Amino acid sequence: MPTAKEAIQELLEMSASIRHAVLVRGESEVLASTFANSQSEAAMVALGRRMLEEARMEAKEMDRPALTQLYVESTSGCVFIVSGEKDTWLAATTGTDPTVGLVLYDVNTALKTALEGEADEGDYGK
Repeated sequence: MPTAKEAIQELLEMSASIRHAVLVRGESEVLASTFANSQSEAAMVALGRRMLEEARMEAKEMDRPALTQLYVESTSGCVFIVSGEKDTWLAATTGTDPTVGLVLYDVNTALKTALEGEADEGDYGK
């Protein structure tokens, strides 16, 4: 099975809309990333974590099921966040007007692939 880094690379190949992606465990353990700049990566991790936590709190307050995916659109682009097992989550950014359903599918697939790779290898093989 692919490593986390390979799963992110496959994500970029699957979805031409995605500009950047980061795969994270817990608060800030980066397992794989497309960011060349560590400052940009850290900013995306912090933003993704805040967005995910806020959305989870809102879902809980509304007595909704646990949040598994989040999509936010702005005038400059979109952010997609998908959460998985072991407090692992993947955040990806796109430009404007992506095919939302397809990007969510691709991001979900990449996260599942990385988690399967971890199960097969015992770690993410960064």
